[in-house]
Amino acid sequence: MSSPDFKKRVLTDEDLALIASEIPALADLRGVRPWNRDKLWADVLDALIEARTKDQRAAAQQALGAIQALGALDRFFVRHE
Repeated sequence: MSSPDFKKRVLTDEDLALIASEIPALADLRGVRPWNRDKLWADVLDALIEARTKDQRAAAQQALGAIQALGALDRFFVRHE
């Protein structure tokens, strides 16, 4: 990847929104479409705080993992100017 002729692929916010909308744990949360990382994080953190049952906690953990993966994509592949 450190090769001089390696061309870094660039994603857009719309690409992140499309990816997030295909993840069941995130699909219905605010901030997916249009992409808004802050609103999405707020909803995921609310889900973690409000989770009461084992299934709710598992779903919130899945959403947390998914948003962390999207954060990595955002950091490395979205051009912020």
